[in-house]
Formats: sequence, structure tokens, C-alpha cells
Amino acid sequence: MLTLGEIKGVGEATLKKLKELDIGSVFELFSFLPSKYLDLSEPTSIEYAAAGQTVLLEGQVAAVSGVSPRGKRSFSVSFKDMRTEKRLYFKATFFNIPYLHDSFKVGQCYRLLTKVSSAVGELSIVNPQTESLEKLGKLSSGVYTIYPLKGVMGQNAFKNIVYAALDSVKGAKYGGPMGAVNEDIARCFEKLHRPNSMEEAQEALSELASIDVAIALSIYKKLSKSTVEARKIFYNMSKIRILDFENALPFALTQSQRQAAEDILCSLASDECMSRIISGDVGSGKTAVAFFAMYAAAFGGHQAALMAPTEILAVQHARAFAPIADKLGINFALLTSSTPKRLRDEVIYGLKSGDISCVIGTQSLIGEGVKYADLSLVIIDEQHKFGVNERKMLENKGAVDILSMTATPIPRSMALTFYDDIDISYIQKRAEAETNITTHIVQDISDALDPIIKACKEGKQAFIVCPAISDAEGFELMSIESFIKQYGKKFEGIKTSVLHGKLSNEEKQAAMRAFAAGETSVLVATTVVEVGIDTKASEILILGADRFGLASLHQLRGRVGRDGSHANCYLQSSSCTQKALTRLEAMEKSGDGRYLAEIDFEMRGGGDFIGTRQSGTEFSPLFGLRINSRALKEAKAYSESVLKSLSLVELLALTRRGESRVREFVDDIKKVTLNS
Repeated sequence: MLTLGEIKGVGEATLKKLKELDIGSVFELFSFLPSKYLDLSEPTSIEYAAAGQTVLLEGQVAAVSGVSPRGKRSFSVSFKDMRTEKRLYFKATFFNIPYLHDSFKVGQCYRLLTKVSSAVGELSIVNPQTESLEKLGKLSSGVYTIYPLKGVMGQNAFKNIVYAALDSVKGAKYGGPMGAVNEDIARCFEKLHRPNSMEEAQEALSELASIDVAIALSIYKKLSKSTVEARKIFYNMSKIRILDFENALPFALTQSQRQAAEDILCSLASDECMSRIISGDVGSGKTAVAFFAMYAAAFGGHQAALMAPTEILAVQHARAFAPIADKLGINFALLTSSTPKRLRDEVIYGLKSGDISCVIGTQSLIGEGVKYADLSLVIIDEQHKFGVNERKMLENKGAVDILSMTATPIPRSMALTFYDDIDISYIQKRAEAETNITTHIVQDISDALDPIIKACKEGKQAFIVCPAISDAEGFELMSIESFIKQYGKKFEGIKTSVLHGKLSNEEKQAAMRAFAAGETSVLVATTVVEVGIDTKASEILILGADRFGLASLHQLRGRVGRDGSHANCYLQSSSCTQKALTRLEAMEKSGDGRYLAEIDFEMRGGGDFIGTRQSGTEFSPLFGLRINSRALKEAKAYSESVLKSLSLVELLALTRRGESRVREFVDDIKKVTLNS
């Protein structure tokens, strides 16, 4: 096995630098992928350059300064930009290389490969690589790789190490059952570090992402097979009838709600424990289906618990379930941190004795002193807001059947890959819940604030959603802090409150309660604005909308117009990129959450930031590569063919990170958090 110290040109000093980059092995060296690829056949104009970017420019020498006699012996060259029809000029400064001065002649044309830096009021270029257009060499074609080296070492020095390592292992044969996988990964590494074209780099990137996801998927499948539980708790199915439940409702179930109810009955009657997701858009009626599941558990002879992420949502569910439970004769209770001690003691006693069949609450349901006589079914509302620990604690309380609800639509490609061990019931939006929301794209914040303020003065309510709580250096975001400072005076005479993650739970609940009750007209908040909370708000402004995923924007838009009246959603963005505009225009054209989730997943997939190493639910577990629907499809095929014969131990060895990271990755995927 080749070590870093055996690579040509790697000594003690270089090993220390590699350690600074968290590179301690040849595999980690190969895994340190480029953050960007630059097509050397396509120079750009300085007009499109930004500070921090590495760009390839073409310029004609317009003027050459003299060499400074002291210090760094610098000189500068003024170039006319040859990649635009405008009369644009840029200046390159050369330090400590005075011998190049006489090579630049007015009228000569050059290519310059350089990292653009920022000087006072202008972009600056320092010590670029240059080649005359008459004698193009390295800058004529091919792909230039750029690594996230953080100034630890130079690009060329790092590339020399990578190339030497690649040459050392070229032609190596990988034996054993994992040989084919290792050969595939090695081939991807060669193409990613030394691509012949942008297309080759993209293909290798997609292939490596697929292999990465396939390994995680295969491990997950093997782990799941060993943990699937046969049903030990059975329900008296003869007492459960959808019609009886529907007769207790103030409305008729839709076809998709009724189908979801039948899906739940089938799961409860099967030989295996239920693991089902109810996926539905805002206003589709997921809660009614959840109530049916609670009814089924109670009439089937057991207990059910519905856990919501916030107290205000739990209270809202309890108020809706109360008349239904009364008609059906179900004894149910509400349990939250605000439940008075005397009532709390009664609820805990009722759950332990079995007198209470159904309970709705928050994380109080899994409190240490809470015990159940016969808990069999748990419903988790907004399942992406709870982790594995909360679910495990509910299972420890006796729950064997899990029903999760999510308003974040699951892209079809993701569902086919990662949810084939979980049943999904999709619910269509109810006809009477169709919202009448007009979506507007605005650049200037005032273009949205003026009509919002007018609406609030007429008695309406509005959300102002900011992407951050406070300002952060290097990020041009309109935070809550900045918004109030710049625009707070516009809301004089209008009752306004603030909601964000740094507030205590009590403060958050108070802010939402006041807004839901109509006591405040404007709520300035981050994305902690809860899904599912019913308000009469008719206006919402989302600042920096281009920084959010479409699924997240759709959920935020669903906070208004919930009473059926006309509402407005303003998407503010100062970005001028075509990609940002295309995404926001999709919001403007469609109100279909599943359609937007598919568009969002595709647009933010593997071809977005080629080679960018990040972490999150859309990134592969080992190499941190973006995942798109193609990568998922190929991952499933790879898992079912190449990886099928590998054991769990062999699969874990391929990850270099082990079982815990794979579990975390799959859990993240299943939380369906598609936000940016």
C-alpha cells in the first residue's frame, strides 16, 4: 500500500502541509477533489469576473509601466479586454519578476490565468500566468483544476503531488471481491484530477457520486434486513371501519385521503410492523389521515400517540381532534410542557392505566415519567424535525408501528431509491383548500413593503422572512437585525413581533400565539415559522429568496392564504443570474409542491457546482458530492449488480468511515430536508 511519504517530491515539510488539509493517506489525497474546473478553451471577460474567482482572460497590451526601483521591483501592464465588444480595460501587477517586463509590448495579445483579488474599489490581478496568443501552450486547451487549498500550498505544487501519486498506482490490480469497486473508484479519480475535457470531469463526478451512494444504499439495505420486525402486536381489525370514522368528521374524505386510510389498514393488518410516510402538500388533509390512524389504534385495542414539533401545533391538533374523539367515544388527552401539574399527573396516570387511548403532544410524550399501558402506534408530525433519538425513545415506550407526516414533497427519484423499504401514501390537495396566492418576483425590497404595509393598515397580517438572524461578515444577507434597522420605521403604528431560533421556547410560542390570534400584524422571522400553523396572514415577503430551495420557498408560501382568501407572496432577490431567475420563475408559475420538489432536486443536482465538496442531505456520504436523479438511478443499479455479492463487512471497509456515517446519511435523506 503506497504511503504519502513514498510519493515523489513529498518530504517532511510537505507532509505537514498535507496534514493541515486533513490529508493523511493516499486515499484521502485522491479524495481531495477539485472545487472547480476551468475550461481553457473558453476565456471570459473581466466583466463577469468576481473577487476570489480564478479566470482565464484575453487582453491586448495597452500600456506598460516602468519597474519600481525599490521594494518588490513591481511593474504593471494595462490590457484591453478582448472578450467583450465594450471598451473595457484591466490591469495586471507583477511583483518580484522584473525580467518579464521587456517581454510585454504594446499591441501584443495574451492569455492570462489568474485569481482575481479585490483592491480598494476595483478588481485586481497579481502575478498571472501569461502566454502570448502567438505561442499558446498550456493555456490553449484542456481543463484547469482548482483545489480548495486555503493558502496552505500552491495549486501547481499540490497538483504535482497528486499526479505523482496517480502515476504510482496506475495499472494496479485490485484483487478480492471489492476489486471491481476499487478499480471503478480509481478510474474516477484519474478523470477527476486529470480530465481531458469538462464533459469527462462531469461524467466521472456523476459516476463517483453514484458509486458512493450505492455503497451507502447497500449497507443500509443489509442493516435493514436484519432489523425488520415481525408483527407481535395485533389489532382487532373487525372493529375498524373507515365509514364509521368518516361519519364523525365535519367533511367527507377525498379519494386520496380514503386511499391513505386503506393503506394504513393494510399495514396494520400485515405480518410486519408499519413504517409509512404520509406525504401531502399544504392543505391536503394529512392531519385527518393521522386522526384516522389514531382511531384505528384505539378501536383496534391499543394506544396511539401523535407527536408535534411545537406546542402551538400540538394544541391546534388537539382542538381539531376533540369533537371527532367525542363522537367516536375515544378518551384522549393533550400533553405538553405547559400542561398544569395536576392535569399532567392525571394524563400520565391515564396513559399508564390505559384509560386514555390517544394522546397528542410534544416531546413531553417521551418524558422520563411517561409510561404507556399499551402504546402500539406513533404518529410523527413534520417528521424531518425529529431525529433518530426521539423515534427510538418512542419505540422504547412500546410503539411498533410508525406513521410519519411530511409537507415537504419527496422527489420521485429519491423515493424510488431510498424509500423502497418504507411505504409512502401521497395525498392530493383538497379542492376547498386550493389557495389563491399570487407570487411576485421583486428586486427592490420597497416594491414589496409598500403593498404589504398598505395591507396591514387595512387589517391584514404579514410574514417577513429573513435568511439570517444577525449580520455575518462576508455574507450579504438581509438579516432580521439589518431589516429592523433599515425598515423598522416603515412599520410605525403597526404591531410587529420577531421570531427566530435563538429565542427561548416560551418566547417563540408567545410570538406565534399572538400572531395566530391576530394580536400582532407583522411577524419578522427566520424559517422557524412553523409548517401547519393556521393563521389569517395574507402577505409574505421572503428576502434573499434565491438562497432558499424551491421546496422551502413553497412551504413558506403556504403560510399565507390558509383561509382561502387572496394572498400575495413576494420573492425578493438581488441576484441577476439566469439560474436564480429560472428557479424563482418556477415558483411564480406553479403551486404544485411535488412538481417544485422535482425541479428543485434536478436544478440543485450533480451538475450544479461541479466538484464542490459540501455536506448535507443532497450530498454523498464519503466524497461529499451533489446527488441528482441520474446519480440515484445509477446508484440503485450499481448496488443491485456490482455490490450485490459483497458482505456488510466488505461494504463498510469501502466507506472508510463505517456504519455510523452511513446511518447518519440515510437518516438525513429520509428527513427529506431539501432546503439550501
